[in-house]
Amino acid sequence: MRKYQQLLLVLVSFFSVFSLLLYRYEYMQLLNVLEVLNFFGYTADNMTNCVLLDDKFYVDLENDNLLAKPPVSWVKRDQYYAYSAFWSAQQQSVHLLILGPRSAFSGYECRVWFKMADQFVSKPAKLSYSIRTNNHDPNFHQYEVHCKPDDFPVNTEPYGVLLGRTNLLKLFIPIEVQKESPIKDDLIMCISPDYSGIPDTHLVEFIAFHTLLGVRHFVAYDIGIHYKVLQFLRSIAGHRDLYKTFSTLSWQFPTTDLQLERSILQKDCMQRTQGLAKHSILLSWDQYLALNKDELNSLKNDINYTFQIKKCCNNRQLKKSWPMAMKKTICEKTNETINTIIDDQTMNYQPPTKMGSIHRLEEICEKISGKDDKSMAKYLINFVNSKLLRLWKSQLKYSITHSTNNNMINLYKNYS
Repeated sequence: MRKYQQLLLVLVSFFSVFSLLLYRYEYMQLLNVLEVLNFFGYTADNMTNCVLLDDKFYVDLENDNLLAKPPVSWVKRDQYYAYSAFWSAQQQSVHLLILGPRSAFSGYECRVWFKMADQFVSKPAKLSYSIRTNNHDPNFHQYEVHCKPDDFPVNTEPYGVLLGRTNLLKLFIPIEVQKESPIKDDLIMCISPDYSGIPDTHLVEFIAFHTLLGVRHFVAYDIGIHYKVLQFLRSIAGHRDLYKTFSTLSWQFPTTDLQLERSILQKDCMQRTQGLAKHSILLSWDQYLALNKDELNSLKNDINYTFQIKKCCNNRQLKKSWPMAMKKTICEKTNETINTIIDDQTMNYQPPTKMGSIHRLEEICEKISGKDDKSMAKYLINFVNSKLLRLWKSQLKYSITHSTNNNMINLYKNYS
């Protein structure tokens, strides 16, 4: 009899444990369902009225390509080219840069489009302009055009500007509303298009180095950088210990005049960044800032800063595994300088303050009589161990391994 009692107790215990496990499993399933419903914002009384995504998603969406919104490209109408348009809330007008032959813009009209919820309203605007002549090419004078609407609806956002003659095709340029930040960065870096085909790793090194100096926003004018590099640099922006934003703009300049191109790039860069930073600077991918101090800090709004350019070549005694800027340390001074870009309205027109130098990495170094420049040596350890470079090398290693595996699979399929 006792044996049957013990067996019954064992069966009851086993059934109880099994019921407990089953209950826990069902509870966890129900909990997961409730969490999903709560995340997407479903309410008990109305399951169809849902709110998708959380606040962080919208912050990330806003910061993605922050300084390249809306997307733009060079547009041609008649003999005129336009690239970008900017709305100044302070002046209540649109500012455009246009290239073309000398003209009085007779018969031209300007209209500004505003967005109201999901509708658009067009308002006529007063057109004014100034011209900067181009002595190299009479077909590409610079026009600074202003379109100021007489009035516009309240609680609206400017969307685009239409410029041209009546009853003819017109230039339509999307408007970027100039952003304003109560706390401005010291420096935002714009990067001119690369015509030389710099290796992808050197592009990442450029961003990694200037992040060490304290630059948090980068704007790259692109004419063909590999999309995977751009995708990598944009996808990790905003992560801890890295830069905040990386923005890319398509750039297909309509003429080969490099001096004119640089002038337009500087003006576009200033318009995009002046509400977020005290200064901006336009560099090439092969140019590195070497500061007198370790980091950027406390730049003044009304002072222009200057950097002397040095051309730098390989020091063969240094390690090949180091970043390119750390290997090219045999430098020679030039007579060239690059200044920070500052709004003319805030500048006090004093001589520029020297803030350091710019190392221009030369590809061919045959006749250079420079000395070993140690001004960037203080960044060596942090540069070599940069989080961005380590992430890039890991991604590169994964891509090579993945590509190799795919090639092996294809070879196996071909010979099997």
